[in-house]
Amino acid sequence: MSELIRGKSTGETIENYLPRYVGEIANDEIGIGLCSIVGEGRDEFGLDGPALMNYVRRALVVIASSGATPEDASLVTSENPQGLAHFGTDTPEEIADGVVAAWVAKGMPDPEWGDWRFNTAENRATLDEFSGRDFYGSPTKG
Repeated sequence: MSELIRGKSTGETIENYLPRYVGEIANDEIGIGLCSIVGEGRDEFGLDGPALMNYVRRALVVIASSGATPEDASLVTSENPQGLAHFGTDTPEEIADGVVAAWVAKGMPDPEWGDWRFNTAENRATLDEFSGRDFYGSPTKG
């Protein structure tokens, strides 16, 4: 039934819309956050409740299948400076189920920026390289 739903601004089906997230990660070293996925599910497709949970899970499976992995600001420690999260053996399905379960346990709120971001190792390396530098790559004062 969700395949009959079309995006308000794009007219695309959910099936055709989900791969956009992989492209977004490839084009932006910041990655993509759960806040964008949940927001688009609600705003673009008018989803809520179980239909929104299903949309988010499907989006996360697509994203994790592309090689992106989850990080969460609440998991940042000196031993885990990027806040990387692991679920089971880290299959795309386990990752999606784990992130959705954590989100549902909080009552399915609109996530904040930084809550459950997905990114690739390559993008994280780029971000680490520029950590402590300004927009132009010059060192910032510490």
